[in-house]
Amino acid sequence: MLRSLWFVGRVGLGRPLTRFYMWMLAIGSEKALSFVFRGYEPSPADVFVCTVSKSGTNWMMQIVTQIADYGQAEFDDIHALVPWPEAPVPSQVAPLDTPPRSRTGLRAVKTHVPAEHVPYAAQARYVVVVRDPKDVFTSSFHFVGGIIDGIWGAPPDLDDWYARFVERRFPLGSWATHTAGWWALRERDNVLVLTFGELKDNLGTCVDRVAALMGVELDDAGRAAVVEKSSFAWMKAHEHLFATPVPSVMGERAVMIRTGKRGDASALLTEEQRAAIDRVCREDLAALGSDFPYDAYFGA
Repeated sequence: MLRSLWFVGRVGLGRPLTRFYMWMLAIGSEKALSFVFRGYEPSPADVFVCTVSKSGTNWMMQIVTQIADYGQAEFDDIHALVPWPEAPVPSQVAPLDTPPRSRTGLRAVKTHVPAEHVPYAAQARYVVVVRDPKDVFTSSFHFVGGIIDGIWGAPPDLDDWYARFVERRFPLGSWATHTAGWWALRERDNVLVLTFGELKDNLGTCVDRVAALMGVELDDAGRAAVVEKSSFAWMKAHEHLFATPVPSVMGERAVMIRTGKRGDASALLTEEQRAAIDRVCREDLAALGSDFPYDAYFGA
């Protein structure tokens, strides 16, 4: 099988097969959204980490997990502690009914599902990270490329990946739908919306805000440990702890922690392409009736 997959990539079938794979992924995920949390009642232990894919998910999972253990959380793979109900390979992550193992009795729950499909309960907490969609696009292109390259022997075609975003058929879901849904809940006491930029600019302050949401008091040593272990340098040096639970057929895993930068899209996309992504996201937010201040955060 591996030899056959390598062969189709080398003879030029990689891109068509990638398109077919992505089409099936998009259709399957769209139909499955309403079933991800079916029957689940959030508990006081749950701290939902709600992001569009490639928006600092592992970063916030680490922040929540370390706060829950006063900066002393240890694990061989963060997905052994953090459930991810819609994971494409469920056997690679902790089940949703896994009891918390932290000193505070709290645990992170990872999800990329839009707000309307995530069960809401006043006793649970919800942390949302919003990232510039242009950087989401760039990070997802490199990440999915690492997975697909190992399967078909060829990365995704950039023009095709871009077309899927601006034509509103992006395999990883609608950035605007996800953002608008969670933004509408931002004033609830148990919902915290942060931007990727805020995390980059002032990690310590964001740690304080997440800890306050979780009701966890950190002493100076505990806060320092959380900040250190949530820094890009620490997480990059310990990248094996955050490996994607989606191994490629070739036995390798895509790079999860790549650069952690803002504005990375300028190295991949033209000015016109970046402007088109901005336009699509503005239009979609307006169509959804959202007052998310797009230009204040991500405009030119």
